[in-house]
Amino acid sequence: MRAIRFIAGAGAVSAALASAAAAAPEQVTIAAQPTVARWLQQVTLFGSVESRRADEIVTIEAKDCGQQAFRELKSARTREGGGWSTQFSTLINTTLRAVWSGQASAPITVRARPGVLLRRRSSRRFDLGVQAHSGGAVFWRKRVLFQRFDRRLGTWTTARRVVLTNTGSATFRASVPKGSLLRAVLPLSQARPCYLAGYSSQVRT
Repeated sequence: MRAIRFIAGAGAVSAALASAAAAAPEQVTIAAQPTVARWLQQVTLFGSVESRRADEIVTIEAKDCGQQAFRELKSARTREGGGWSTQFSTLINTTLRAVWSGQASAPITVRARPGVLLRRRSSRRFDLGVQAHSGGAVFWRKRVLFQRFDRRLGTWTTARRVVLTNTGSATFRASVPKGSLLRAVLPLSQARPCYLAGYSSQVRT
């Protein structure tokens, strides 16, 4: 009976220690604003270190979608109070963490939208391109939605689906009424797993 009580007591102590460890604050933190980035948009990374001292070096590490290991991206220096911030630009979904004094923060993910370009070449001819981290080839044979805004319904309707070539681009013909508001969309189903959906700027005929 005493052995059983000892085991139970040891278990309770272990659980309490684990709970305390889980509740302990991180020695270094990282956050991002925004957490969803448009093509070439700057993202602000920021956080703090436990020492609250100035001039501490925080190393930012990144792992792009599809990579197995973190790589060193850049470093930041803390201000008085231990806060730090730096600018970052990503072209693909990226997981990031901050490392300070041998300790790593909990990771965060900044998700990226690919660059989608739509250009009107003539009244019925259009150029389309999708930009990505490693070039447009990653979207070869993906389908982009060519859409027209329906003023009556107040929604975007798909006029046609365009298949991208091995350069991530396409030239196509479409007949749309004069004065139409147009856009191109790479939907999430075609962009995943390394990108969110992408949207072009709007074009008027």
